[in-house]
Amino acid sequence: MVELLGPGGNLEMVRKVFEAGADSVYVGVKGWSRRSKKYELEDEEIIEAAKIAHEFGGELRAALNAFPKPAEFGMFKERMEFLHSAEVDAVILNDLGLMRYVKENYPDLKIVASIGCNVINYEEAKLYKEAGASMLVADCKLTLDEIREIKEKAGIGIEILIHANTDFTYLGKCWMSSYKSLRYEKIGEKSYYVGSPNRGGVCFRPCLSNWCLNNHSIGNLPNDMFLLLREIPDLIKAGVDCLKIQGREYSTDLIYEIVKFYKEFIEAVESDNVVFEEWERKLAEIAKRRDAERLRRTLELMGVARGEKIEI
Repeated sequence: MVELLGPGGNLEMVRKVFEAGADSVYVGVKGWSRRSKKYELEDEEIIEAAKIAHEFGGELRAALNAFPKPAEFGMFKERMEFLHSAEVDAVILNDLGLMRYVKENYPDLKIVASIGCNVINYEEAKLYKEAGASMLVADCKLTLDEIREIKEKAGIGIEILIHANTDFTYLGKCWMSSYKSLRYEKIGEKSYYVGSPNRGGVCFRPCLSNWCLNNHSIGNLPNDMFLLLREIPDLIKAGVDCLKIQGREYSTDLIYEIVKFYKEFIEAVESDNVVFEEWERKLAEIAKRRDAERLRRTLELMGVARGEKIEI
């Protein structure tokens, strides 16, 4: 059966996602992942999250997929020592050098190449596999044929986002938020760049602002959320190993409903018992709630970029 991976923005969400049927959950290490620190976990929470995962017979992945400074490599080594002792099952990384370090020093830990690596061809995939990755998060713009080619020629596991956002560029390759607004903070000794998800902070979503174009029209850059459905049977047939649901920043109740929906849908697909119209009606109701929460979050982030004092 294909693996279903859900988000863990807090300990309650970790437990509820497993209760909803997820096989594994990913969490952010405080100051080290591509989300606001509000949705990352403290050390004691990561220890508890690993216990919850193993209680359900599942796995816990820890995201350290923000780019560290060279001077922060010592901190990364300390983080890895902690995560290994906490019995985390896998780490999500962006950097080839960090992958190689984990491969050489913690060979029992699985390594996942983050969406930020933006692997789009099999030669790239081979490079990450050689560095230690056993799975990579493929960009949502890849076709089925491209996914098959990467899996077959690189011999690496494939993870696909089924609830996430598209981008006007490839996911993980946009730096526009940091040009719009950037604030430097510290979490302990770790650098934290508010306005740059690639550096461990949060994206202000400037692409969703109104842009005045050269012809004086007003428009937005493409950045749409999606919930895959009809594509999933073909993804499973293509050999995709893991279906990932993003959403650490959403409410626990909403994420529970999304994970539960997809678990039941995957089971229906694998038993060859799917009437798409019925599932599409259910998904449309979930999408309404998701869109409302995303709009509120987007307005908060845009407000912070303008200098408003809002906890993000």
